[in-house]
Amino acid sequence: MMDRLYALDFLRAFALLMGVLLHVLMLFLEPVDGSEPRLGASIIFVWIHTWRMPLFMLLAGFFTAISLTKRNAGNYASNRLIRLGVPFLLLWSVIPAIDEGATELFKIPELISWLLYDVPFSLRLDHLWFLYYLLIFYGVLLLLKGIMPQIFSFISDYKLSFTRVLILWLPILILLSPLNKPTGGIFGEIPITFGEINIGSMLFLAAFFMIGLQIQKSEQFLQKLQRKRFWLPSLVVFSLVPIGLLGWGGVKDEPFVFADALEMWIANILSGSAALLLVLSIMGLAMHQISASGRMLRWLVKLSYPIYVFHLVFVISFSGTLILFGFDDWLVVLLGFASGILGPVIIYYAIIAWTPLDWVFNGYKNSGYRSNFSVINRLAKYL
Repeated sequence: MMDRLYALDFLRAFALLMGVLLHVLMLFLEPVDGSEPRLGASIIFVWIHTWRMPLFMLLAGFFTAISLTKRNAGNYASNRLIRLGVPFLLLWSVIPAIDEGATELFKIPELISWLLYDVPFSLRLDHLWFLYYLLIFYGVLLLLKGIMPQIFSFISDYKLSFTRVLILWLPILILLSPLNKPTGGIFGEIPITFGEINIGSMLFLAAFFMIGLQIQKSEQFLQKLQRKRFWLPSLVVFSLVPIGLLGWGGVKDEPFVFADALEMWIANILSGSAALLLVLSIMGLAMHQISASGRMLRWLVKLSYPIYVFHLVFVISFSGTLILFGFDDWLVVLLGFASGILGPVIIYYAIIAWTPLDWVFNGYKNSGYRSNFSVINRLAKYL
């Protein structure tokens, strides 16, 4: 069991770090120097984009199921509210806003803008929009657990098998795909500001969250995922789907748009199937390959959350500058990704590691920081 948790904990961190790479590659879909989109960057981007957020949501559901066996509902609610809510306070108060359509790419943080210039808060979500969805998922789940415990138990205790996944969850994901991706196949609609809800993308990702809840108690299913005869062919075959959709769209001169009804359904059936099977095969690969928690793995898990929260300013500014100066594309990707890791790591070790913010990002037990006041330490143990 612990070997599996090491693998999936690493996979959760890996999904966050792939977000850093995605934001570098995104610059080559519509390059800032006005040049043509890069095919290689587009292929890698679309492949990662297909499975990354569904995987993260599934793992969030998986670890939620574990946490609810160790914490009561009130304790878990306060834990999630603080650990997911505080990064939004940082986003609004200290992290510059990014507006690619504006004359100035970077804007001063919303709190400062409000205090100095009386500019109204927009409560932007930026790259943390998925934390907003998670807050909604946790709230609904805890409400269900509190007022309809029998329904909650039925949902969370439902054991999965390949047959149940293919008969139950795959059709649900396919039916939700047109709501998630109205133009078909590639990009889902995401919320821009706090309070906004894009029902299609929320339900699509909520389905993966629910699958994660159920997978946690599906021991036989987890064992079957680790079989090489499942994850290897699934990974190869379904990796071709997003690349094929990109190519299909390219032939139409609209790489990310499938407006015709029939084309949209075909694209969404393929992309919904690919998302689910890629997530499951990547999980199987990770559990098959990772059997222990080494120092590097623990370091990645510890730093992945703060890296993701703070990376975007470094990635956009550094990578964009390199593109404008004509650096080789893949050198930009490499250096841009490195800047998105190194910049936040410096912030972490210079500031966060020495403050209670480390409890927010890593939890009290996994943090090396301790307050001089024992009462604060006692309260922080709930994080």
